[in-house]
Amino acid sequence: MGKLKTPLVLVAVVAILVVVECRYHLFRAIVFQFSKEKYIGFVADTDYEKMLEKEPPCIKDKTYEGEELKKTKLSAITAEYDMHNELRDKYNLASIATAQNDFDKVLQMLSWLTENTWYNGNQMFLLKDDTRDILEYAFDKPFYKAINCRWKAVALADCLVAVGIKAYPVCMQAADYGACHFTCHAYISELEKWCVFDPSFGCWFSDGENRPVDIFEMREMFLQGEEPTIHGYNFNGTQEAFDAYMNSFLKLCLSNLSTWKDNSMTGRDSRSFSGRKQFDSEIPTE
Repeated sequence: MGKLKTPLVLVAVVAILVVVECRYHLFRAIVFQFSKEKYIGFVADTDYEKMLEKEPPCIKDKTYEGEELKKTKLSAITAEYDMHNELRDKYNLASIATAQNDFDKVLQMLSWLTENTWYNGNQMFLLKDDTRDILEYAFDKPFYKAINCRWKAVALADCLVAVGIKAYPVCMQAADYGACHFTCHAYISELEKWCVFDPSFGCWFSDGENRPVDIFEMREMFLQGEEPTIHGYNFNGTQEAFDAYMNSFLKLCLSNLSTWKDNSMTGRDSRSFSGRKQFDSEIPTE
């Protein structure tokens, strides 16, 4: 009998875990399936004036812990790996980015990702920083499988690299790290410059001359009391919460700008906060 107890206990434990997992996903399906409007309302009601008063934008460029950023190379954060080949084949990315220039190719990929994944900044279900996993989880799924800004930015960057466009995710943090948002830098060869795109809200940004800006240029505009023009704004299929977006997602979160040290799969296979790849490196200006 003693020999039978251990297998029976293991079976019981596995059964309990399966039931808990099923109930968890059922709970998510019931509660979050219809919460898109509530989340949009939550963002629209953000007291961004109070947040900006507490953490006015400045230039600090530190890590989450307030430490100095590390140096990295552009070649390290825009490298192509087997994952990118798999993404290109599985989602036929070449058929999406069909434009004759890089800027329009990025807009096509941005639109594709925006139309096929939902955004929810309160989504805390941990995924790997692996776009294969991110899209498997969120692509063409109900709202309860919406993804947050980190995974939106990672996914856009990977999909762009997969079609030959240099890109990497950018972490934006408030002055005292009380808020953060993620966007994506992409290099536009015909403009000979980097431009910033936000896949969480399907948009890009320009200055007063309708010239696309990079993340540093956008920060400088806010610090000078100006605001960028936002093109293509799409908050889960609506135009809601625009002022909250401008102030609490952009202006508030431009004090600390960083990226990760490289684009390799090292650190991208972890679902834990402590194990995943850190955004602890300077954004290259080369």
